[in-house]
Amino acid sequence: MFDDLMRQLSAALAENWLTELFSLSYYSFPVMEVIHVVTYGTFFGGMMMLDFRLLGIGRFIISSQQTMRFILRIAWFAFALAVTSGILFFFVTPWEYPVNWIFQLKMLLIVLAGLNALFMHKFLLADIDHWDMNVAPPMKVRISAALSLCLWVSVVACGRLIAYSGSYGLNYPLFAL
Repeated sequence: MFDDLMRQLSAALAENWLTELFSLSYYSFPVMEVIHVVTYGTFFGGMMMLDFRLLGIGRFIISSQQTMRFILRIAWFAFALAVTSGILFFFVTPWEYPVNWIFQLKMLLIVLAGLNALFMHKFLLADIDHWDMNVAPPMKVRISAALSLCLWVSVVACGRLIAYSGSYGLNYPLFAL
């Protein structure tokens, strides 16, 4: 059922004016890819710095609040551009992404990383004033930061694997191997 839904989405995207526009340009895919990689790299780098700080690294140098204030503005702007360019990838090759299991896994991991970030900011960072400088963050914050790192690294890995999923035999789900 899910596969049928993804195939229908793929067919609907293939008959879109944006798909036609992008198919006319030889450079549309490489330009989208450069924008996506640069903006996602900026976001991922920011998240890594923030997660490392929340793991306790650099706690004697800069506060977690200062790190968040500085990095999150840049990181979320880069994330918005990465999402926009990622959505435009659908229109460059609409028949590939919705049915690609690695892409689907990447989307699931992004949702999980977002839920982890929401949980961290809503519940775990409420008492940040008590441990912000010179004290190791609470274990629950460090666990959430480690989970965040693992999730975002997995998202990047999936993003790279998407490029090879069709031509190198990665087009089958892991559970079918």
